[in-house]
Amino acid sequence: MNKNMLFGLAGLAVLASVVMFVVGADSSHLSELKDFFWVPLPLAAVLFWAGAKK
Repeated sequence: MNKNMLFGLAGLAVLASVVMFVVGADSSHLSELKDFFWVPLPLAAVLFWAGAKK
């Protein structure tokens, strides 16, 4: 994997986390998304770290 791909995937993980938080906050039926919005963040941190190391 190259550096740009790692940073792109990390950005997608952060974006997914933000979308989960926003959608979960707006809908009472999808409140689990707000409860677990932090789940993609460790993956994003690892991908950012791996991209920075390359």
